[in-house]
Amino acid sequence: PARPTPGLSDSLFVPDEIINPAPRFAALVKNIKRRRGSKVDIRVPRYRDEKTPDAARPVGCPPPATLEEALEMDEVYMDAMAFGMGCCCLQVTFQARDLSESRHLYDQLAVLGPIMLALTAATPIRTAR
Repeated sequence: PARPTPGLSDSLFVPDEIINPAPRFAALVKNIKRRRGSKVDIRVPRYRDEKTPDAARPVGCPPPATLEEALEMDEVYMDAMAFGMGCCCLQVTFQARDLSESRHLYDQLAVLGPIMLALTAATPIRTAR
């Protein structure tokens, strides 16, 4: 695979070519970098088991400058909005026969949503337990 080149997002992993060509998406990336004063810095604890090698860069270390440094971290490091958007949302579209069926589906999902959220937040891979 081709390595991303410095540009709009300055990601070590994600090329700028995946950013939607609509002007608002490029502006969103630029504005987030400008407001933060740096690129996106998302970190998730690494799941550790007996086969997980010790990391050269501990939790809380400064952001990596190279791909190699990122791979040596004791956290899963993500440096582009493409990662964050995928980690925080799920959109589901249903087609129902009528408004009554639509409301019934919505009512069922309103109950299941928090349960599913609790289950996903408690997974060992996410909490590094």
